Amino acid sequence: MYNKKECGSRIKRLREATGKTQKEVADEMKLSVDTICKIEQGRRCPSIMVVDVLRKYYNTTSDYIIYGNLDTIEACKAILGTVPTEKREAVEQLMENIKDLIK
Repeated sequence: MYNKKECGSRIKRLREATGKTQKEVADEMKLSVDTICKIEQGRRCPSIMVVDVLRKYYNTTSDYIIYGNLDTIEACKAILGTVPTEKREAVEQLMENIKDLIK
């Protein structure tokens, strides 16, 4: 079930993991600082458009942002088979780092 406070907390953790301020993120995403602040505090639900911008910005899934689901990330591992062997280790490490980031 969707919980806007938990959603905001996940978004805040993603931002903090980048080491950026709300203003920096807002400027880069072309959103207002007030929007970012209210979403992170769980006082405002992100629109579908904002969720799409966030998922692209943080390189994660809408499922994770909205519900905290990691199942979609696990499905991404299936794609790993298409990555050239010489790049696979780097991609696997990146995927593990992303999983750690969104826990």
